[in-house]
Amino acid sequence: MAANTFQNHKETKMHWEQGAIYDLSWSSDGGLLTAAGAKGPVRSWRLERGGHKEGEELKELGNDIERLAWCPALQHTHTLAAASYEKCVFLWDQRANSVSTKLATSGLNSDICWSPSGKYFAVVNREEGLEIFDIASPQSPVVVAELDEVVCSIKWDVSESLLFMTTLHGSVEVYAWPSMEHLTTIPAHTASCNAIAIDPRSKLLATGGADATMGIWSTDDFSIVRTIDDYESPLLLVNFSSDGRFIASASDDFAVRLHDSFSGELVHQLNVTSLTTALEWHPRNLALAYGSAGSVKTSVKSTVTIFLKS
Repeated sequence: MAANTFQNHKETKMHWEQGAIYDLSWSSDGGLLTAAGAKGPVRSWRLERGGHKEGEELKELGNDIERLAWCPALQHTHTLAAASYEKCVFLWDQRANSVSTKLATSGLNSDICWSPSGKYFAVVNREEGLEIFDIASPQSPVVVAELDEVVCSIKWDVSESLLFMTTLHGSVEVYAWPSMEHLTTIPAHTASCNAIAIDPRSKLLATGGADATMGIWSTDDFSIVRTIDDYESPLLLVNFSSDGRFIASASDDFAVRLHDSFSGELVHQLNVTSLTTALEWHPRNLALAYGSAGSVKTSVKSTVTIFLKS
């Protein structure tokens, strides 16, 4: 039964002193977990047998990284894209332990995403702008677009033929890639659509909204498969496991929930002590990393936690 899948999992806290977590990302081989926070530099942990809790600071990236993403392509597993709030994106080369490229962007960056092949990465900003770069020649974007509204999150589908953008009005806008032809609008939520995730098996699409619901949609015709309303507050984060069996989600109500992606059953819940601000499944197994904001008012420290089989 799916409910028994996580009975032998436990939470492991990583060493973290950089304030509220902004973002988390696993390298494509699962060997590195990297986090960005409100105070101090980005930190990476190399997860080998026995684990590694201290980690390494990537000081050359500076102290204002808000979004980061490791390239999903195995041939570029050493490349990390890190978006700064101050209108630039860094490409970090893990092999050289240094920044290989610094790119100027047109606005205050709010999200970053790689295409599944690792050929492209997209950056959206708070001024309704989109820029897409080709990793082979990243100095100038191959797409620059002014959008009609603020985009909350962006994702390619597994086949890299569709590009999904979620909006403050609750919709998911679907574009053909690479033509950028607008194909359809999915009326996903009655309030802001804050998050989107793509099933690695390319069967399902999950969205999380400020209306405190998660929608699960068919990728065949974008019809609704089910709505999950286990939440008491706006849904902020959704993420599919690497095998597509489970969806992790987090809302304002201090819990990380794991649902069966096909039945919608709640199979496990992790109660947390402050707002969860980032989460991502390991690319090869059922380990889940999540980070929190902490709280000065309640003296709760921000943390990076890995929920994994003991």
